[in-house]
Order: sequence, then C-alpha cells, then structure tokens
Amino acid sequence: MTTTIATGDLVVGLTVTMTTCVALMIWVGLLGRASRATLLWTFAFLLGLLAAYGSLASAAMGTDVLLHPVGLGFLCGMPTVIWSGLRAAQGKRPHAWIGFAQSALSVGILWATTNAEAGFAVFRWLFLASAIGAALAAVEVLRGAFQGSRFGMPLVVAAGTLLLLASVGAAGTVAGSSTATDLFFVRGIVIAVTIYAICATVSLLFLANRRPGARDVLEALDAFLPEPAMRAVVRERLVRARARGEHSWSFVDLQLDDANDLREATGEAGYAAMTRRFEEIVAATFPAEADLCRVSPGHVTAFASQPSGAVREYVRAILNDVSVPHEQAPTSLRITASAGIVTVDTASDRYETLVAAAAAQTAAAQEAGGDRWRRADADLSAS
Repeated sequence: MTTTIATGDLVVGLTVTMTTCVALMIWVGLLGRASRATLLWTFAFLLGLLAAYGSLASAAMGTDVLLHPVGLGFLCGMPTVIWSGLRAAQGKRPHAWIGFAQSALSVGILWATTNAEAGFAVFRWLFLASAIGAALAAVEVLRGAFQGSRFGMPLVVAAGTLLLLASVGAAGTVAGSSTATDLFFVRGIVIAVTIYAICATVSLLFLANRRPGARDVLEALDAFLPEPAMRAVVRERLVRARARGEHSWSFVDLQLDDANDLREATGEAGYAAMTRRFEEIVAATFPAEADLCRVSPGHVTAFASQPSGAVREYVRAILNDVSVPHEQAPTSLRITASAGIVTVDTASDRYETLVAAAAAQTAAAQEAGGDRWRRADADLSAS
C-alpha cells in the first residue's frame, strides 16, 4: 500500500508540474514571444504532459507505473526537443524530428519489453539517451548565443543532475541490480524529470525574452546589441545591401588576448573593468552608424558600411589604444587584443558564415602571438 501511495503521489506531482509548465509555456512563451523556438519548447512540454496523463491513467486502472513505465517513454524525447528549440532560437538547424522520434521509439520499446527480464535495463538506457539530450541543451546554453546568461543556469544544473543520475543507472545495469533497486531508480527518474521540467521552464521563459525584437533593442542602454538582436540587424542589412548592390561592408571580430589568464590574475571585478574599457574604446573608435555586439565579456563584433581600408585603420587604432598602459589598470600584465576582419560579399555571405570566418581569423591572430589583426582574404597580418 505504501508503494502504491508513493507511486500515486509521484504521478500526481508529475502531472501537476507538467500541466503548469505547458500552461506557462503557451501563455508566456508561445503567445508572448511567438517563434519557432517557443513552439518547439511547447511541444516538448506537451510530450511531458502525455507521459504524465498516460501514467496517471495507468495508475487509475490499477497498473503500477513503476513496474510498467511505458507512459514515461514520452519523457525521453522532451530534453532533445528543448535542445532543438534552443538551436532554432539561435538560427541553427533544429533537427526537431530527433526528439519526437526518440519519444515514439521509447514508448514502443518500453511497451515491447514491459514484461521482459531486461525491461528495467532498457528503461535505464533509454533515459541515459534522454539525459544526453538534456546535456546537449545545456551545451547550447553555455556555448551558444545565450552564453553568459545567468538565466540558463537552472537548466544547466538540472541537466547535469539528470545526466549524473542516468549515468549511475546505466552503470547499475552493467553491475547488476535487484527489482527493489530498479523501482528506486524509476522513482528517482520521475522526481528528477519533474525538477528538470520546472528548471527548464524558468530558464526557457527568460531566454525566450532575449529573442530579437524591439524590446531587446530598447533595453540595450549602451552601444552594444545583444547577440540575437545583432543577428537580426545584420541579416536585414545584408538583404538591403544585396538589393542595392552595395559591397563596402565589413564584419569585425575583436577579443581580448589571454582572457582566462587576465580573469584569474585580476578577479571578476578587475576583469569587468578591463572589458568595460575595451568596449568603450571599440564604441568610441567605430563610427556611430556601425552595429556593435557584445558576444561575451571581452569579445565584441562590429558590422560597418565602410571601405576595407577604413575598417583596418579603426582596428589598428583599437588594438593600439587597448595595449596602452593606464593608471587604473587592475593588473601589471600587458593587456592586448586581437581582431579578425572579413570583407562582406553581400551577394552570398550570411550572418553565421561571417561570424565563423571573423572568429577564425581572430583565433589565428591570437595563436600567432596576439596584439594583431588578420583579414579573411589575406595571408598576412598586421600588429
């Protein structure tokens, strides 16, 4: 009786959580910030809702959901669909079919193995695959356009916990486990997924608010746009430049050299002061009509309608000013920066290719010693 009550409590808790998450994602996310990303996130939580109500119906008919967790298979694809939404929010190919196929296959496999001896082992491996999807979503938050956003941390922490639990479960399959251990693992997975859904909802609703739009531009009180807004601006300018046959556009990537070493040597406050000075120099050097973007602390990009010669002069001036010692410097270490310049072909270039090409040139300049710039269509660099 105790197990039945505990199981019922878990299923009811999962159902209430998923219902609330779906309502919030539709009302605040999809209706408030309609996009392909919020649509995918809504579908992700609908998969969770299917799993919750399917399990609730099974429990109402007297089936022990922990012994026959077929309905929980819908949960397996939920983190992967969330990952697809994060990719869509950054303008990447979302591969949305993967998560839906994962849910469908998981339900089918669990149904086929529900009374088999290997049924619990299959469940463990299916949720390890689900946790890998959660980890991919966390990577998108940590390394993609949302990098540095504190709002993504609940999703990252919950994904790490889910991956750890699923990895332990998969290891238990190899080592061997009892029925009691299997039931305990299923119960733990239900609790972990419930917590993951709450954390994901909080993070995604805040991250959805960073989607390009008028509100993002108005909230950019300084000279630098957030990356999602910069993407939209550059794409719009490329379309207009292509229509008018304009060719005098350049994309520039600028980064402080040895950023990790500087951060360790000066601490967060000192590094923040350095990045602020770096951004002030960039903003003061480029003309007012140039579009500037803060990718992360110590890393900015610029998109300017200027001849390549003028852009090179701007970059030289920035690198020289950054390297000049000043009294308020938080460290005695020499502070330098490197840059990558791409001359834009408005007929064929896209925002993503410009970002990648300019960043590659910056990385090459830093590998060559830093305090220099490189141009994408040239083999020589200048200091």
